[in-house]
Amino acid sequence: MKKLIFVLLGLIFLLPTAITQAQPVVVSNTAVPDYPQSVTFSLELAEGSNVTDVALTYAVEQISCLPAAASVPVELDGNRAEWTWEMVRSGNPPPGAKMWWEWTLTTADGQTITTPRQELTFSDDRFNWRTLQEGKISLHWYEGNEVGPLLLDAAVAGLKTLENDMGITLEQPAQLFIYGDSADMRDAVLYIQDWAGGVAFSEYNVILIGVPPNIAESWGVPTVRHELAHLVVGQYGRSCIGGSRPTWLNEGLAVYAEGDPTDILQDLEPALVNNSFDPLRSLSGSFPAHDTAAGIAYAQSYSVVDFMLSEYGPEKMQSLLQLLAQGEEYDAALEQVYGFNVDGLELVWRAYMGLPPRDIPATPTAVLAANIPTLEPQGVPQTVPTPAAAATTAAPPANPPAQTSTGVCGLGLIPLFLIGFIFSHKAKRKKS
Repeated sequence: MKKLIFVLLGLIFLLPTAITQAQPVVVSNTAVPDYPQSVTFSLELAEGSNVTDVALTYAVEQISCLPAAASVPVELDGNRAEWTWEMVRSGNPPPGAKMWWEWTLTTADGQTITTPRQELTFSDDRFNWRTLQEGKISLHWYEGNEVGPLLLDAAVAGLKTLENDMGITLEQPAQLFIYGDSADMRDAVLYIQDWAGGVAFSEYNVILIGVPPNIAESWGVPTVRHELAHLVVGQYGRSCIGGSRPTWLNEGLAVYAEGDPTDILQDLEPALVNNSFDPLRSLSGSFPAHDTAAGIAYAQSYSVVDFMLSEYGPEKMQSLLQLLAQGEEYDAALEQVYGFNVDGLELVWRAYMGLPPRDIPATPTAVLAANIPTLEPQGVPQTVPTPAAAATTAAPPANPPAQTSTGVCGLGLIPLFLIGFIFSHKAKRKKS
C-alpha cells in the first residue's frame, strides 16, 4: 500500500513538467502597427518551452465571400519570433478596421498549441479625433467644431430618406472618418490616386472623406449622403454570386439620397427641352466623360429612380435590388418585378416626362458588368474626386509594386470618376 502511495505521489510531482512541455509559456505576444505602412508581430516564449516551429495566422475583419486569413511560417530565433506584414505590398485597411492574429506552436514531440486570439483596431494617430455617434453611424473628425455635427446630421438624414422612401436600412454599423483636407486623407491610404478627395471601403463599412471646414456644407453634406447611400444599397444588395446593379440605378439611388433635388432638376430642364437624353441602356455602363453630358446622365438617373419609386413604390425597388443581388441579369430582373426591361422602363419614363418615344433597336446591345466603372468590388476601395475648391498640389506619382489582392474578385482599383462632378457643378451654379 505504501509503495502505491509513493508511486502516485511521484506521478503527481511529474504532472507540472508534462503540462509545461505540452503548454509552452508565452511571455509576450504583441502586434505593433506603423500605420499605414506595416504591422510587426512579435512572440516571446519562456526558456525551455521545447518549441521547434511557429506559424502566424492573421486576418482583417471584413465582409468577404471567402476566408481571408493568411498563415505564414516564422523562423524562431532562440525563444523569439518576429514577422512584419508589409502593407506596402498589399494595400492597407482603413482606420477603424479590426484585425486578429494567433500563433500555432509545434513542440519537439509533435504537439501543436494555438495561442489565444488577439485583436487590434487600426487608427490614424496623426490627429486627435473626436467622435459622434447616432444609431449605427459613427463619425470621426478633428478639424472644425461644427463639421462633425453637421455631417452626422447629413448622414442620419440620408439614412432616413433611404428608409422612408425606399424601405432600405443600414444593416451593419458604418464609420465615417472626416479629414481636414484631401491631402491628409490620401496620406492614410496607400496607392490612392492623387486627385482623390474621398474613398469608400465597402468591405469594411468605412468611408474616408477630406472635407475642409469651409466647404463642409456645400460639398461635404451631399458627398456624405451620396457615399453613405452607396454603402447602404451595397449592404442591402450584397452578393457572392456575381450580382451587380446598372450604373444608372446605383447613381440614381445615391443622388436621390442626397435630398434636395433642385440643382439636379435644373440640369434636367434643358435636356427635357432639347430631348437630349442618352438611351437609358447606355447608362448601365460608363457614364459620359464630358461635364455637360455627365450632368445630364446623373440627372436622368435620378429622374428615372424617382419615377420608379413614386409610381411603383419602394417594395418593387427592394425586390429589384434583391433579384440583382441573386445574380439575375438586369433586363430579366426588371421584367420579373415591373413587367418591362430597361428599354420598356425608358419608354414609360419618357411618357411620364412628356417626351416623345424613342426608337428602340430590335436587338439591344447588352452592357456587361465588366464595363461598369462604378461597381462595388470587394477587397478594393473606391474613390471620389476632390472638389476644385479643396484641391491641393498633387504629390509625385508613386510606382508601387504589383499588389496581391486578398479580396474575392480582384478587379483592381476602380475609380468613381464622375461623382464629384455634381457637387462642383452645384457650386458653380450657386456662384453664378
